[in-house]
Amino acid sequence: MRDLRERLEKLRADAADLALMSRRTSDAGKRELFGRLAEELAIEALELELAIKRQSASSDPIAPEKVVPLGIRSKRE
Repeated sequence: MRDLRERLEKLRADAADLALMSRRTSDAGKRELFGRLAEELAIEALELELAIKRQSASSDPIAPEKVVPLGIRSKRE
């Protein structure tokens, strides 16, 4: 279980890093790529969190500041 929680924290950190990179880059292609990757990792983190909750007998609260928000990306032309 500890390995899964460590993996979950790593996924969240990577998703947050990619989201930040997406916001900071000036290249439109990289912005889109980093944004998509951040969303994929955030979704994977949510799925892993659900799996951990199913396996865990106790329901540990998840700190909201650790959740990477999924935003709706606007189309930039």
